[in-house]
Amino acid sequence: MHGWVRVESFTEPALNILDYAPWHVHRRSGVQSFVAVQGRWHGPGLIVQLGTEDGGLVTDRDVALSLVNADITVPRSELPELEPGEIYLADLVGLRVIGADGHEFGTVTRVLDNTVQAVMEIGDQGLLVPFVRGPIVSSADVDAGEVHLTWTAEDAL
Repeated sequence: MHGWVRVESFTEPALNILDYAPWHVHRRSGVQSFVAVQGRWHGPGLIVQLGTEDGGLVTDRDVALSLVNADITVPRSELPELEPGEIYLADLVGLRVIGADGHEFGTVTRVLDNTVQAVMEIGDQGLLVPFVRGPIVSSADVDAGEVHLTWTAEDAL
C-alpha cells in the first residue's frame, strides 16, 4: 500500500500509538508532524497510514521511504497521567545511576528496548543495565535524579 509505513511501537499495547496526535517525526532534514489515520497488524509488525495535520494523506512511496529509521515522539501533554511509583522510561535519561555500595556508574544516556525489557545505557563506557525493578533496580526517582541498583561495582564487572 503506497504511503503506508511500518512502525515499531513502544506503547503498551502497541496499537495505542495510534491514539496519539500529532506524531513528531524526526529525520535528518528536520522534524515534521503527522497524524496516524489508520493502522493495523500486517505480518509481524504494525503498519500505519499517515496523514498531514491539514487533512492530506501520505500516498507517495518516496515520502514513506524518507521516513525509514525516523524516530517518532508525541507531545508529553498527550501521555496519560502516571500512577504513583510509575515512570516513563524516557525520564530515565539523565538520571545518575548509583550502586548498592554507593558507586556511581554514571548517567543514563539512553534507554533501549530489547523486546524483553528496557535496558539503560549508562555513561561513556556504554554499560548496559536491564531496567528490572526488584532484582536489579531497587528504585528510580526522577525528582531526586537517581536510579539505585541492587548491584555493586563488583557485580557489574
